[in-house]
Amino acid sequence: MNSKQLKLLALTSMFFDHFIRIFPLSDALVPLAGWLSSVHQENLSNWIMSWIPHLFIYFGRVAAPIFMLCIVEGFLHTRNLKRYISRIFCTAIIAQIPYILFHLAENRMYNIAGDWNDVPLNILFTLSLGLLSLWSYTKCVEKGHLIGGLSFIVLAGALARLLQLEGSEGYIFIIFMFYILRNQPVWQRTLFFMPILVLARYRLIAYTLTDFALLRTCLLNVIGPYLGILAICFYSGEQGPTGKRFKWFMYAFYPLHLLILAAIGYVKVLF
Repeated sequence: MNSKQLKLLALTSMFFDHFIRIFPLSDALVPLAGWLSSVHQENLSNWIMSWIPHLFIYFGRVAAPIFMLCIVEGFLHTRNLKRYISRIFCTAIIAQIPYILFHLAENRMYNIAGDWNDVPLNILFTLSLGLLSLWSYTKCVEKGHLIGGLSFIVLAGALARLLQLEGSEGYIFIIFMFYILRNQPVWQRTLFFMPILVLARYRLIAYTLTDFALLRTCLLNVIGPYLGILAICFYSGEQGPTGKRFKWFMYAFYPLHLLILAAIGYVKVLF
């Protein structure tokens, strides 16, 4: 699987994750569940309505680790790092309003209270900060200041938490570990990322230990991203047939699909 194919997989996963938040999978399964109930298969009907949507959601968690790997690959191979960071940061700014509208539309669909202040900064801000932290880390290491470089990673994690960036310090940590483990064999990286993802979700795991009602959510947000790590195992390291059109498509897709889904969500609320 080359870089283009990997990115398209991540894009599909992300779109699926957002799409089913506006068009719930349970709605599509109602006819099947109703038919099963009519033929006295209530247990199977209940299982389908309870578990099938939840299991499919795991595919939507594949995207994040792939995008974080792509950020590290971009950091290692881009010709102009400043321009690369500025493109992602500018896209993050453009995408924030669609991101807010999408979350507010979803909240209204499910009658959840909240306003725009409750919506975090989108993942592109996190990826931009991850890039800056890697740049700072490598500059310090080149000068022989490993502790100083690690301090920048810790600072980036603290800023991600303080500024309420999507994924927070956990995503900064994962980006850093993708960089550190970049030259390790695939099987070693696959093993290492088991505890890495657990550490990245330490707060959710801690909450789950005090409230087992969160167990499904916890498993989704640890095992789901690990499926993305497994997908990365098939990455060949080759770029694939890409050009400027594909590059700008990747940047444009994020804000545009959020804006379209937000508009659909508001229409569904009205009608």
